[in-house]
Amino acid sequence: MGTKKHTQRKAKASVDEKLRLSTPSRDLLESLAVSCASKPSQDNTFQYAFALAKSGNTRELEYAVTILDGLIKEKYEYQIDCMYGAATALYRLERYDEARVSEVLFC
Repeated sequence: MGTKKHTQRKAKASVDEKLRLSTPSRDLLESLAVSCASKPSQDNTFQYAFALAKSGNTRELEYAVTILDGLIKEKYEYQIDCMYGAATALYRLERYDEARVSEVLFC
């Protein structure tokens, strides 16, 4: 039993480290926000929200989930990617149960 918990903790630590290393820079987020505002499109909105989903800021993570959920409801072409981004943001928010079932809710 102890081995399983150790393995799970090790896997979580590895995922957390990879997500920490993929946190977008402020410059990138600002550039994507400007692009999204100046040339509104679902693709630009997705790029911005997907980058926000890897942020270390709680409000940005929650905003990413909101945007990605909206794109799914609007029948955006890349719904699987939206689900993945939302699940990533929910994981970073430590809302693990929601991250696991987020894809089921949108089907």
